[in-house]
Amino acid sequence: MRSWTVNKRPAPRRQRGFALMLALGAMAIVLSLAAALDAYVSSRVEQATLIRARLRDNLDMYSTRATVLFLLGTQRYTRAGLTTTEEPEARGGDTIGELRIDPVGGEILLDGTAYAGVGRTRFALQDDAGMIPLNSESAAQLTDLVGRVDATEGVAAALGDALADYRDNNTTKRLNGAERPEYLAAGLRPPANANLRSAPELLEVMGWREWIAAHPGLRIHDWLSPSEVESFNPNVVPASLLEWLPGLSPAQAEDIINARKREPFRSTTDFKARADVELPIEEDSYRFFPSDTLVLSLWTEGSAHAELHRLHLSPLDPQDPWQVESVYTVSRNRQDLPYEVPGQYFSSRAPAAR
Repeated sequence: MRSWTVNKRPAPRRQRGFALMLALGAMAIVLSLAAALDAYVSSRVEQATLIRARLRDNLDMYSTRATVLFLLGTQRYTRAGLTTTEEPEARGGDTIGELRIDPVGGEILLDGTAYAGVGRTRFALQDDAGMIPLNSESAAQLTDLVGRVDATEGVAAALGDALADYRDNNTTKRLNGAERPEYLAAGLRPPANANLRSAPELLEVMGWREWIAAHPGLRIHDWLSPSEVESFNPNVVPASLLEWLPGLSPAQAEDIINARKREPFRSTTDFKARADVELPIEEDSYRFFPSDTLVLSLWTEGSAHAELHRLHLSPLDPQDPWQVESVYTVSRNRQDLPYEVPGQYFSSRAPAAR
């Protein structure tokens, strides 16, 4: 019986090459899609991580703010600042009525010193009595500061007149001041004819914005306050402001800072004796116990901005132990090298891995 054999011819080389090209093309498309999908997923994961970190930072800042407000509403002041720990009943020492004012240790300083809050949050408390008032009638401290920063003849008087015209409720222009016609001619918003509500409002006063821009060392948010009272508490004046006060050299300012760290000043006599300086400040302007108005600054470590809360304490009010007078955001020029707050109020945990 005859057998038949079928010969299978191999596909032409051209066909085999075409099939290989199709396979490689398909593989390239799959790899491109996979790479695009991986990049998309990675970007979405990174975005979600950043959102999570931002939410955590916001929550930490809120927690820090709530904790500081709790301390302000429940703890007491001493000459050194705001207490943070429970201390046993002490006898003797300085008192105001029944209030003990001697330092007990562990106080939060009220001179703008940076502290570690919850997580990556940093905060600082600045007593109003350590700042320069913008709404005082005499404006003596502000004029002295301007003269110390800029000794050009007539500058302090001109800026003082402009601020006085901005604040008063009449239309009489001072010699170097400006009223509504001058503001409108310059394309500016007319003066408020009322006290400044915050330090940044000073930039609305004719001439001040340009002068401040020409003197970047002037830290208006740390040094200036919309207060009406000229007071001076050497225990809470910011270190950055002390050396600019008339009558003080940088070396004398450093001596005052070191002296108040060892023991906060207790009286005018004590201050003048230990600081060995004579400042152009009225005797009745001195005070050595914290005031009821301060600024709480909050920021996240490494952030370029800080949130400022101006607070007025009213501890005898059963409903509102504090009032928030203003809140605004400013550029931050502080260092992220904070002191740890003693006590159990703030967590010292490290930030979660990102």
